[in-house]
Amino acid sequence: MLVVSLLQQLLERWGGLITFPPGTETAAASSPNGFLLFMDYFVSLVIRPLLNVGYQFLALRAVRDEGALGDMLAPFRLPLPVLGAYWLTHIIMALGFLLLVIPGVIWTLRYMFSPLLAVDKRRGALKALGESRLITLGYSRSLLGLGLVYLGLFLFLGGVGYLLVEGLVRWELALLISSGVQLVIKPWFAASFAAAYRDLDEAFRTANQPDPESDA
Repeated sequence: MLVVSLLQQLLERWGGLITFPPGTETAAASSPNGFLLFMDYFVSLVIRPLLNVGYQFLALRAVRDEGALGDMLAPFRLPLPVLGAYWLTHIIMALGFLLLVIPGVIWTLRYMFSPLLAVDKRRGALKALGESRLITLGYSRSLLGLGLVYLGLFLFLGGVGYLLVEGLVRWELALLISSGVQLVIKPWFAASFAAAYRDLDEAFRTANQPDPESDA
């Protein structure tokens, strides 16, 4: 998982080629390159989300003791439902936080597994959203703890970015810190996220299995 996390980070750096490292924005703006601009948006809106979901699916397969490196490419075989679930989830989350913080938190916890469901069970985007809502019903408090860990990581990396913008650290050091933190924390968080999904899915299926005695 550590090696895959490193490879994923290297691939994701494509998303910032136009303005990376910091300080190249002026040059990029004065001589825009249409192809690089297209590639930047394509990687950010398509490739990066598919890689993120693929990494989660790889972690899920690993916690099920079924993992293979090729599992990370599974979302690329189902791009439309996976991207639909991914971006619909993010839109719902954004709307929730625009309304009030509490709806944003609730909706984030409710729909957080939608992209993973789209690839794991080959669900359409809307069906994945609905199933994620069902399996997380009643587990908001437990999932909140997992979300707070991710929030803490996000805030830390945001603080590093702020120091970089303010010129208090060089971009090389900021890159080293952010990559190091993600390299250590991301595999653990992905495994925890996958294990939570596995347990909730199994609990939901067990609770909704037909009772043989009632059928008799």
